[in-house]
Amino acid sequence: MRRGCLSLPITLLFSFLLFSGSNLQSANPQDISIDWTHYHNYAETTDILKDFANKYKGLCKLYSIGESFQGKQIWCMEITSYASGAPETKPGMYIDGNTHAGEVSGAEACLYDVYYLLTNYGKDPLVTKLLDTKVFYIIPKINPDGSDAYLRKPGEPLDPNLKKVDDDGDELLDEDGPEDLNDDGIISLMRIRDENGPLQTSPKDARLMVQRRIDEKGEWRIIGPEGIDNDKDGRINEDPPGNARTVTNRNYPAYWAPEWIQSGSGPYPLSQPEAKVQVDFILAHPNIAGIQAHHTHSGVILRPYCNLSDEHIPPQDMRNFVAIGALGTEITGYPLMSVYHGFTRDKSNPRHGVFVDWAYDHFGAFAFTTEIWKAPGETGGSAFEEQDEELAMKWNDKELGGKGFVNWTNFNHPQFGEIEIGGWNSNFFSQNPPGKFAEAEWKKNCLFELKHAVMLPYLKIAEVKTDPLGDRLIRVTVAIENEGFLPTNVTEKAIQNKLAKPVVVKLELEEAELLCGDAKTEIGHIKGNSPPARTMFGLPGGAAPQNEKTVQWLVRVKGSRASAKITVISQKAGTASRQVSLGSP
Repeated sequence: MRRGCLSLPITLLFSFLLFSGSNLQSANPQDISIDWTHYHNYAETTDILKDFANKYKGLCKLYSIGESFQGKQIWCMEITSYASGAPETKPGMYIDGNTHAGEVSGAEACLYDVYYLLTNYGKDPLVTKLLDTKVFYIIPKINPDGSDAYLRKPGEPLDPNLKKVDDDGDELLDEDGPEDLNDDGIISLMRIRDENGPLQTSPKDARLMVQRRIDEKGEWRIIGPEGIDNDKDGRINEDPPGNARTVTNRNYPAYWAPEWIQSGSGPYPLSQPEAKVQVDFILAHPNIAGIQAHHTHSGVILRPYCNLSDEHIPPQDMRNFVAIGALGTEITGYPLMSVYHGFTRDKSNPRHGVFVDWAYDHFGAFAFTTEIWKAPGETGGSAFEEQDEELAMKWNDKELGGKGFVNWTNFNHPQFGEIEIGGWNSNFFSQNPPGKFAEAEWKKNCLFELKHAVMLPYLKIAEVKTDPLGDRLIRVTVAIENEGFLPTNVTEKAIQNKLAKPVVVKLELEEAELLCGDAKTEIGHIKGNSPPARTMFGLPGGAAPQNEKTVQWLVRVKGSRASAKITVISQKAGTASRQVSLGSP
């Protein structure tokens, strides 16, 4: 029964996913070579985006939405067919990446979205229809400072514009960051022998460690990432270059909490410049109707809430979250789950100030966080159990030639004496996919985002009738249809929180006068073709979705060139207009 019910929304989606082609042709395809096995820093990403913007001028515009903490531009690539209408008159799909410094997969997935949309316009019917009717706002690097710090190899010069911060409160700036002690180009782990330590060498693979039994002595204790206690305060790596304390994805207004409740939340909501410019941009683009954020890792699609149970989500919104998420699961293989129910082990200590909660609660859009990439052996988080680590090691040896793991080597540490350095190269094994597996991850996530964009509401004028009634009187009737899967308000939460503006219909007359009806009429919201509520036996209840509304006027023709222009305006479902002749008096 459950399987049958869950399959219902997917069946209802199919008609929206099969677009016919467009007669418009793409801009002349240009060869832009991108190495998808490589993770691009800020400068490289900027060059790629500028290259696309120069070569596809009819389809995209590149602009900065603001500056990062270190003064880098936060780039947005706006993509649509400008020939088919202004971007602000189309439903918008917002996509971003790299909010967390180390989650550089998000930036690459965004670059792939840009590449896929621009190079497939005029070739792929789905892409062509989307760019003719929608606009994409793609921000690859929300956190360009953190991204560059993460991608910077140990020993490379620091950004000359780096703003130093006192992360550990000792009135010194950036004095205690990690060091590549063994000069292998990787910051890995340090371990020290300790018979009271919690770990032992695995009997299955000497490279791995396992939790010791309570009746046995220990063998190892993890000290932490490579580094020394530069400021002699008894801690290691606690004040790295830049601002490491505030976590941008705990700095948003929705359910924000101070540092003593939520670590990394910052002194107040939107104190981080990156979060502030991101929120300002979205609020300045009320046509945005769908939101997806690329994060890593675990291979899951996350939805709100982060700190509330599902009972706080209206039933119709829940059905639509599940319906859209099910498309994502079908394409990516990632399961859909609530952050609170499926991704929070300790329900008494949920996450606060998270972007998707703000996007849903404060902006009224369906928002998803895609946690890209699940490494072999991963259980759903960043930790591995022993048997999972063994599986991961076998995969590492077979697919990567062992490069995903740094073999343990001896090192004489200035504070700890004899230690060993080694462990997983987690940056590009578990947190981000190894290069040879990257493009497949980018592509399937791109296809999910395109299907989400298909679901957005989209208004059109289905029909205009002009019925002569005699004595120069004409009844004008317009039928307005929502072609999209979602309603024009997008979410019930938007209505609940008074965020959703009604659809407006305007009538402008030439050589005619309006006798009955309003020149500007608010008609509320128009439903989409999302699945209705289930009733007995799990079958849809009620009539067919009401995705059409009509408006009528009575006008008197005064001249030989009498005409009427009808314009339909929706905040998130676009603008449509039609001009009709009213004939002679």
